[in-house]
Amino acid sequence: MSYVHDNPGGTEAHGADLVDGDEPAIRILVHGDLPTTIEHEGRTWLATGESHQDGDDEAPPIAVYEPVDER
Repeated sequence: MSYVHDNPGGTEAHGADLVDGDEPAIRILVHGDLPTTIEHEGRTWLATGESHQDGDDEAPPIAVYEPVDER
């Protein structure tokens, strides 16, 4: 499964959704390889190994991350 998207600038970007229960997902772009964890707004998010399409069959899948810490 590939999350790589070549943008016009020549750097690779990966889409990631930070998902916390029923809250709206936070979508971010990660340049370079997708890490196992992401730090965002004081929280640590762990890759679930899952991904999803965002309604566009031509677009690469979006990686899913969930929080590993309590608010």
